Amino acid sequence: MLLQNDHPEQTDSTHAEIAQELPPRFPIRWRWTMLVGFTVMLAVLVLSLVILDMEREAWLKNQEAQAEVLVDRLADELKIPMLAGSSAEIELIIKGKKGFLAKVPDVLGVHVQYANGKDQHFGDIGRDDLLHISQDALLLNNSATNSHIARLTNDRLWYIKKVEYSGTAVGIVAVRYSEQAWKDLAGRLVGRMSIAATLVVLMSGVLVFWIAGRMSRPLEMLADAAQHVAHGDYSVRLPVSGNDEISDATTQFNVMVEELAHKEQIKDVFGRYLNPKLVSDVFEGGSMSSYENHRQEVTVLFADMVGFTAFSESTKTEEIVEVLNKHFEVFHRIIHYYGGHVDKYIGDAVMAVFNHPNEDPDHVRHSVMAGLAMVVACSKLGVLRGNGEPIQFRVGLNYGEAIVGNIGAAERLEYTVIGDTVNVASRMGGLGEGGEVVCSHTTFAQLGGDEFAFDEMGVRDIKGVSKPIRCGTIRAAEESAQRNIAHAVALAFDLTLPSDVRDIIGDL
Repeated sequence: MLLQNDHPEQTDSTHAEIAQELPPRFPIRWRWTMLVGFTVMLAVLVLSLVILDMEREAWLKNQEAQAEVLVDRLADELKIPMLAGSSAEIELIIKGKKGFLAKVPDVLGVHVQYANGKDQHFGDIGRDDLLHISQDALLLNNSATNSHIARLTNDRLWYIKKVEYSGTAVGIVAVRYSEQAWKDLAGRLVGRMSIAATLVVLMSGVLVFWIAGRMSRPLEMLADAAQHVAHGDYSVRLPVSGNDEISDATTQFNVMVEELAHKEQIKDVFGRYLNPKLVSDVFEGGSMSSYENHRQEVTVLFADMVGFTAFSESTKTEEIVEVLNKHFEVFHRIIHYYGGHVDKYIGDAVMAVFNHPNEDPDHVRHSVMAGLAMVVACSKLGVLRGNGEPIQFRVGLNYGEAIVGNIGAAERLEYTVIGDTVNVASRMGGLGEGGEVVCSHTTFAQLGGDEFAFDEMGVRDIKGVSKPIRCGTIRAAEESAQRNIAHAVALAFDLTLPSDVRDIIGDL
């Protein structure tokens, strides 16, 4: 059940401001999907590079094995022409219609270098190729035993072999092979691995999205439930399933909500017996040390039943309690409506304080209107005694400076107001006969204006006060004040409204 919110518009605006400060929402399932997708793509890329490198090494070994055979055969055919220095015969062997270049289409170029330093080259041969061939040829010529083919140190696919005849070096032959076969093979490998990588990324993305969705759903429920709790709904409970961190968080959330609900119940119960603001501040993280003893201007209101002793002697206990509670319920609503605070109930009397603990610069006027409204409410209740006489309450007011502090023993304190102002307010109520509001002329003078009238009772000696006090009764002199009082009484009798109606509709 959603608890009553005293300021719904303020709460909504606060949540709206918080929502504006937060960055755009990015669901966890999409984060995990993107993270796993990127990781899988990176892993596939690294694996593809490793596979391509291994395939190239295998292809180069195979190419080298083929070149070993072909270059060796070419060297055998060129031995005698190179020994004889017959460049025409060499050209025929290499470039003829049935020559080496025609028989081996993968060969792009051939370079022949004689022992005397002269050379011939056929096909696609660059200057850098000739430079590397010359360097490697020098190494081969200086080697007395190396008769195997070797690959040049440049980036192109050149194979070089030392040509010997009867143990005598007659020159070298270098053959350049095309890498188009490798490019074709690499292209096919990349295409297939790309298809495989795409399928893996899609399948893993869908799987991770599904798993992350199942993981994030409890978190979404947790966030939604937390929002309900933030709005005062402590009846929210989440189902607990599984045995992991999420289920632990859900369990602890349920425990937290139960503790909050219990705390709210305790706060509500204590608020009925103690100062509600004091209870609220302590429960919200404050401490009693912040409530220091001090002096403060207040207006104190006392209201007690006329002839309570005789009424209690002739009436059953249950009926006495019912009558008092019926009156006190309406009185409490009126006092709260006008910004006052019920400090305590003393038997058949109620003591209310204005301008404490809630500050109110117009507290004297509000206390007067509350007292007049209580008189009207008492008459409207119309409860009769056993002898047929109506039950009435005497109401007394007094304005002045009082001591606000923690009164009592270390084990039992009461945060209240004490002093002459409180005592005089209590005595003022005793001067009336019932159905009126009595106060000192000093208190009436604080009102100012013509909204209220003061009916003199004369100067009275007040017990405990050294000087006599000019006293009188107050009544509403203007129609606007009378309408305000009538409205407050009507709201107090409307039990369908919460007791703190003033916080909802404001003072009139």
